[in-house]
Amino acid sequence: MPKTKVKEKTEVESMDALSEELGVEMIPFGVGDSVECTVISVSNHRLLCDVKGLTCGFVPEREFSFDTRELKPGDKVIASVMAMEGKDGMVVLSLRRADRDKLWDTLREKMENHSSLNVKVVSANRGGLMVDAGGLSGFLPVSQLSVEHYPRVEGGDPGQILYRLKKLVGETLTVKIIAVDKNEEKLIFSEKEAVSEALGGVESLFEVGEVVEGEISGIAPFGLFVNLKSIEGLIHISEVSWDHISDLNKLYKVGQKIKAKVVKIENGKVSLSIKRLTEDPWLKQMKKLRVGQKVEGEVSKVTAYGAFVKLKDALDGLVHASQVGGDVEKIKNLKVGDKHRFEVIELKPESRRIGLRLLD
Repeated sequence: MPKTKVKEKTEVESMDALSEELGVEMIPFGVGDSVECTVISVSNHRLLCDVKGLTCGFVPEREFSFDTRELKPGDKVIASVMAMEGKDGMVVLSLRRADRDKLWDTLREKMENHSSLNVKVVSANRGGLMVDAGGLSGFLPVSQLSVEHYPRVEGGDPGQILYRLKKLVGETLTVKIIAVDKNEEKLIFSEKEAVSEALGGVESLFEVGEVVEGEISGIAPFGLFVNLKSIEGLIHISEVSWDHISDLNKLYKVGQKIKAKVVKIENGKVSLSIKRLTEDPWLKQMKKLRVGQKVEGEVSKVTAYGAFVKLKDALDGLVHASQVGGDVEKIKNLKVGDKHRFEVIELKPESRRIGLRLLD
């Protein structure tokens, strides 16, 4: 009977050869993975480790962590796999990258748990601040700064905004994470959310209908920004006065103390009103009218659908074209400044509407 040749198994000399021999499924780690290693020896230039009892690996000096030299044989460390085989056949590892991966996981947990943390401002641009979070670079947008640090500049001068932001370089700020993506290396923070939480949350600080006192922190064409206990509120220009206002800068200045009523709290934002501290004078005067009452008024504006009429006590009414028998031409013949007699035919206080009928 012929002898059967038995193929001798070649010696496995490297991790690459081991991968080929055992198959990918048999190797419990790959490039980019974090693995637990046992320290074999420590020198100034590299750290020798046992990797899961399968092979030896080493950490080059450039991949040391901040406390690598404090390690001793037998200590367990978590390292990131940089290459399955280096020049000497050993797995190339990195403690620095493993620390970085762990930090990303830690920051994601902090975001999910709504935890605050401290970051250091390293630079500024017109969009916000670049900050350092334990070695990772993140961004703190201008819109997410607290009232204390927000660069409120009259006229919105970009140069002045950047100048104020640069003053924060080197400062340590308490923030919350609002976006984290390890793959895209995106890390975005909010200081104002951290401040709000530290104060107990906006909802716990204010109630709708409450009268509060604050200091004007900024003036914009659309309204007033008010500092309230380190929380910023907004008074829209339509909520400043019952009368029409075209230029807030003529009436208010930054630093001025004012009182206002809280009218809405939504998504951490506080909406305020100055005018609602007093009764609407329009409604007050409207109470003096009744349907069927004859009044005198002056035409203030003429449109295709009717004419607006200025009545006494700063009231305004509308003569709709349908109230003059559908005679559109009669409406068109009315001129601004003309005075006529009218009859009140409709009163709707909730919509500030007074319907009129032309009598002459």
